Amino acid sequence: MKKNLLLLRIGIFSIVIFSCNRHAYTASNFEEKTEDHKVVAILPAEMIFTGKQPKNITEDQIAKTEEDESIAFQYALYNSILRHANTSKYITTVNFQDINETQKLLNEKSVSIRDSWKMSDRELATLLGVDAVIKMRIQKRRYMSDEASYGVTVAKQIVFNTKLGSKVPAPYVPAKTNDIYASCNLISDGQTLWNDNYKAASDYDSPANIIIENITDNFGNNFPYKKRRR
Repeated sequence: MKKNLLLLRIGIFSIVIFSCNRHAYTASNFEEKTEDHKVVAILPAEMIFTGKQPKNITEDQIAKTEEDESIAFQYALYNSILRHANTSKYITTVNFQDINETQKLLNEKSVSIRDSWKMSDRELATLLGVDAVIKMRIQKRRYMSDEASYGVTVAKQIVFNTKLGSKVPAPYVPAKTNDIYASCNLISDGQTLWNDNYKAASDYDSPANIIIENITDNFGNNFPYKKRRR
């Protein structure tokens, strides 16, 4: 029974993370606008935490968490794009500025992580010496504490373990702690050339690194600048 419950929870968890609402957009003049592009920079992701926040957490601690996750998303997207860059069918037509170089250039100009969220693509492209920039925006809306979410999920498992439980309709997904809205934009000369966005949900036992990797893997897999191999 315990093994079956574990498999059930793993299956449900996969559904929660991977069954994301996705909407992609590519500008009609994408090829024209990008034909001379050589280098693209990936920026720290803009993080927005809303909803019910954990108790005993200060605003400074929340801000620190936002900035830590901002960099985590930046590195994860960089790795994902490179991982999906060249395949047996397609080859990527641009290079990507190394993340350490991006951070170094921002630091030299005293541009903080939060400053980079608000600057225009033209300012950033000039500062970084690139043709286009990639901006992500991640919003986490929190509904309940991890402890509350855990309690609800355990209660569901108790129902599953009783004789009565076999006659009671079981919830399809575990207790939801967060909704996560993620968007990724390729911007050049004031125009959004490509956008991809997702909505996902997570519960108390969804590790942050797994969520980050899943979201950025989708972005990297669908990222443009690809041409078919001859």
